[in-house]
Amino acid sequence: MSNRTSLENVVRRIFAENTNYAHPQQALNQAHSLNGLSSDIYTDSIRFVYELIQNCDDSCDQKSIVRIALVNNQYLIVSHTGKPFDETDVQALCDIGCGTK
Repeated sequence: MSNRTSLENVVRRIFAENTNYAHPQQALNQAHSLNGLSSDIYTDSIRFVYELIQNCDDSCDQKSIVRIALVNNQYLIVSHTGKPFDETDVQALCDIGCGTK
């Protein structure tokens, strides 16, 4: 199984867990979401771009390249030549307030 297929399965699992209100992790994620929203930590509408660039910077060295593209005025693609995402990275992106740093 390729890394991409494996990570797609991780995203599908996380989605299923986070949309099942009987699952304990969903309650934890919702609590973190409400705490973050109530604190207004992301008041700037483009803060997410900074966060994506910061994620790239964290996994790259000085010789790495970061690319940002808007495709069809619909999709924002951020890529870099640093460390590929693994399951822990995907989980950290999907959980609010539970990052790996």
